Amino acid sequence: MKKYLLALVTGTAIASGGYYITQTNSNSDPLPQLDYVPADTLFLWSQLNSFPYLQYFDLLPQSYKNVHQIEDVIATMKSDDMSVNQRFILNLLEQYSKSAASSEHIQRTWGINNDLKALAYTVGLLPVLRAELGEPEVFNTTIKQAAEDANLRYEDTQIDGSPVTRYFFEEGGQRIFDLLVAINENWVTVTVDTPFNDSDDLKTALGLTKPLNTLSSSGKVDKYIQNHQLDGNNLAFLDTGLFVDMLTAKNPDSPATQMLDKLIGLSNSDGALESIRTPECQQDFSNITQKWPAIISGTQKMDITSQFADLKVSTVIASSDTKILNALQNMRGFLPQHTQSNNDALITLGLGLNANQLSPSINTLWAAFASARFDCTPLNTLQAQTKGVNPAPLAMATGMLGSFKGVSATIFDIDVNTLYQPDEFDTKALDALITVSADDVQALFNMAKSLVPELASLTLPNDGSAIEINDYLPPGVSTSTPVYLALKGQHLAVYKGNMAEKAANGLNSQAVTVNGLANFGLNSAKIFPKVFEAAKQSGEPIPDELKELFNQTGKMHVQYDINDKGIVFDVDIKITK
Repeated sequence: MKKYLLALVTGTAIASGGYYITQTNSNSDPLPQLDYVPADTLFLWSQLNSFPYLQYFDLLPQSYKNVHQIEDVIATMKSDDMSVNQRFILNLLEQYSKSAASSEHIQRTWGINNDLKALAYTVGLLPVLRAELGEPEVFNTTIKQAAEDANLRYEDTQIDGSPVTRYFFEEGGQRIFDLLVAINENWVTVTVDTPFNDSDDLKTALGLTKPLNTLSSSGKVDKYIQNHQLDGNNLAFLDTGLFVDMLTAKNPDSPATQMLDKLIGLSNSDGALESIRTPECQQDFSNITQKWPAIISGTQKMDITSQFADLKVSTVIASSDTKILNALQNMRGFLPQHTQSNNDALITLGLGLNANQLSPSINTLWAAFASARFDCTPLNTLQAQTKGVNPAPLAMATGMLGSFKGVSATIFDIDVNTLYQPDEFDTKALDALITVSADDVQALFNMAKSLVPELASLTLPNDGSAIEINDYLPPGVSTSTPVYLALKGQHLAVYKGNMAEKAANGLNSQAVTVNGLANFGLNSAKIFPKVFEAAKQSGEPIPDELKELFNQTGKMHVQYDINDKGIVFDVDIKITK
């Protein structure tokens, strides 16, 4: 179990690192480079305001920089029969791995300074990455060196009088695509030139010409920032409407659709999308994406110094489908205060679920799709399959839960020295709390007693005082100290330890009100040293990539919820050096 706990915590920390390293930290005027982004870009990732990248890079633990993951990729890629193209990519990965040693290495290798702005977007299907660097020629030199070491052919040329370095990706003497790097003042642009784009597309991707309709003039950026209470420093989105319209060819003249058609032709896959490119499918899919137009992400708060980072990232699957959103909102339940972001627990998990509304809500969701009118054949086929699924049994299952509103589990502290004894789990090591919340929690408890005869003799005092339940612990679980069960207002609490008892007593004043779907909290400053100690006791070797985790401190809190704007996923992060 220690091994699984170690893997779980490590995986959570590493995954969250992807969030940490892509955020920003100030407010300023809109980024002028948005004038070069087409209004019909399929996606945007942007740091709209300057970000102290080098300062933040040094603040992050090594494990959050994904170095070991990249080293694993490098080890997998290495072979005696590598192609020139693979060698070039491998060289770039090795350069990053080496440069991640410090911010000074990053600066010397990639030319990044402590004032970074960047964008990634598409021109049709051409991916574009633009970044404002302190020393862009350093970046260019690194790319050239990687090409030379791999014997990848490249040339310095010009397009419309602007210098461009073109790297040739070929296979069997045939061109696949060219990687292009251009520098204009301090802005570096990286894109590709492919067999499916034309010269005008390429000029737009290189920032040599502005698109006819720009993202900056579309109002989309301001709308997303205002609608979802973002701070305007960082914004990313995927335009689901444009993406689906490209697949269905609703607008055959759009650059993305034209490039996709050429790509399909070049791959000898003509007709691959024929089934969804009928007028009926174009309309049906468009109707769906009008109600689910985008996935949007950005920062809501940001504070970075050389000693700490405090930020909140909000991601929303945006929707205007009130019927679906209302059904999802009706499923929301109760999450106790001690599971929120201000807690000081090692780890906490809460699930809010309104059992009375679960079956009706799922019935609403099922009926909304099953009764929708579709003229598109693939959607009709899927709809017919859905109609064969009867959600009625769910009503029987959830009916037993009565007024259930939520459950939570929290570990406030743990003594790994006494956690595991031979052939048993000793709760003496835990300071922990499990809660069940309901409108009528006493009735819920009585129902549980009727299903588990061993609990029939248990009687809970109505005044909130606790009873000891050591004799009722499951087989394989033992303790030399009391484990308590108590009725705390509208909450059933099983707890052990001082911090758990304090949190359990705090439930008395918490009414079971609807406040969320789920949350998860992790205090790495507390839990990683415990995991480290557990790993040592188990005798299992600790991988080098994990050791850095045990030297970092911080908190992460993740919350899932539904509001009138869509499905929300918020990550609140605090890192200290």
